[in-house]
Amino acid sequence: MNIPAANLRWLIFLVALAAIPAFGQQVPAITALTAEWPEIVKVDGIEILHVRKDMYMLVGGGANVTVQIGDAGVMLVDAGSTGQAEKIVAAIRHLTRKPLRFLVNTSADADKIGGNAGIVHAAGGPNGLVGAAAGNPPNAGILTIAQGNAVDRMMAGGSGLPPLTGDALPLSSFFTAKKNFYANGEPVEVRFQPHAHTDGDVFVFFRGSDVVSAGDIFRTDSYPVIDAAEGGTIQGEIDALNALVDIAIPERNQMGGTRVVPGHGRICNQTDVVEYRDMVTIIRDRIRDMVRKDMTLEQVKAAHPTLEYDGLYAADDRTRDLFIETIYNELSGRKQK
Repeated sequence: MNIPAANLRWLIFLVALAAIPAFGQQVPAITALTAEWPEIVKVDGIEILHVRKDMYMLVGGGANVTVQIGDAGVMLVDAGSTGQAEKIVAAIRHLTRKPLRFLVNTSADADKIGGNAGIVHAAGGPNGLVGAAAGNPPNAGILTIAQGNAVDRMMAGGSGLPPLTGDALPLSSFFTAKKNFYANGEPVEVRFQPHAHTDGDVFVFFRGSDVVSAGDIFRTDSYPVIDAAEGGTIQGEIDALNALVDIAIPERNQMGGTRVVPGHGRICNQTDVVEYRDMVTIIRDRIRDMVRKDMTLEQVKAAHPTLEYDGLYAADDRTRDLFIETIYNELSGRKQK
């Protein structure tokens, strides 16, 4: 059968096209990258995601919980909401039977500290206060740590929780720029970020693993929640995001490198933080210009200063409006309701 030359060229083109992998199909480079991100495991409603090395993120307990596992035991960043401690411990026990040794709270929010008492109880009590008489070695138990302003707010109550007492309160607090210690042979920096989401926020930087647990200063599911009643400010939020950008280092082409665990949402890298920082700064600058023009809050909302970002960060109109109102009130000098 004779095939016209023009048709033959088309036939050759179609055969060659069929040999090319379909769009979205994995290629070796992607396969190599995903090898570090095994399939998500779910235990008692808590999702376990591998971050890197012996670091994990637990999702579903109210807020993201960061877990570091090593020879000495387990370190946690945040304890989840009230009633979630048992589930969080069950997820940890899926990973290891080693003792719980450290717990750092990134703020005094209910979804970060509600599980404190349950975690401490599961660990055998506060570190240094549980002795052999309770059936534990002298060093048994867990050391709980938080920034001093956050501890004061825990003792006063609020943010959806009554005042914390007893084992639920952190044993160790600090008011300096940072607190350093070793956990499982790895240097850990707890860095205070003043007047950001609240006045008691911290980052937890695992220097050996190159992982930062950022608390609610950074989240991928919402605009930042700046709690003015608890000392949060828009400038402090931007300063904290800039500090997080400085900590994180990309591996190549602005991708990979330092892993950032947000208070809520997915595991990120420096580029994600830069985009979030830029979004917050742009919206702040827009509202500042409107305030300088003596626009009312209602006029600012009607101007839609967040419009192109709402699809990513506005879970609902209330979330968007609260973010706008918080910035407007601070920049205009109005007192927060």
